[in-house]
Amino acid sequence: MRTSILPVCLVLAAMTPAHAQSNASLLPDGATDVRMGAVLGTAPSAPGSARRSAFLVPQFSAEWSNGVFVEGLAVGKQMSSDPMLGYGPVLAVNLGAQRADGSSVIRPVTGVFVQYQPLRELALHAQVSIPLLRDTGGALFNFRASTQFVPAAHHWLEFGTGFNAADRRYQQTDFRTAQFQPSGGLRDVFADVQWGWQVSRKITLTASVRAARLQGDAAASPRTRQRTGVANALGFSYSY
Repeated sequence: MRTSILPVCLVLAAMTPAHAQSNASLLPDGATDVRMGAVLGTAPSAPGSARRSAFLVPQFSAEWSNGVFVEGLAVGKQMSSDPMLGYGPVLAVNLGAQRADGSSVIRPVTGVFVQYQPLRELALHAQVSIPLLRDTGGALFNFRASTQFVPAAHHWLEFGTGFNAADRRYQQTDFRTAQFQPSGGLRDVFADVQWGWQVSRKITLTASVRAARLQGDAAASPRTRQRTGVANALGFSYSY
């Protein structure tokens, strides 16, 4: 099962690292897979914001045969040796969180992920994320279903759709005001498409577009200026 963690700027737009299962546990003993590159893109500055921010960030990923992997802003461990089923813990950084006054805050999060591939053309991913800061909290549940095609040699297309749901405490971090106290529930629904081109054995180019629409109290919050947010990214990676 190919690692399919969303590019960094799409993660920023989603406000939750949507980490998929790493293939690290399938590597030969003692082997390491290392990739370096960069991601250029634009995304909403915060959930519900009408402002956009541009990003040019380095991208680093590595996988070890013991199951440990690093992917962008996340580090985790693959606990399963089954190529169709992955699960394990993950620790990540969310750069897109905001306080009630609108100021940005870097939010470290921890959680667990599960990814299952019941069919060759279908992958299911779920993750629970819990912020670690004292002034934040709650939990966020992410679910994504995706399918992948090979339209031509060395090219792939992946289509995905899913949703995020959050409890009351998590919702209040991003959408609370003095007069509005959001409750938990469905936070947003999203769809994305990713294209990849393996230019050579070591070089890969990617392009991604993701659209998310806020739901429920997240959409009703006075802090929400735009319910639908679109993020896009171009990526380059070199495999060592």
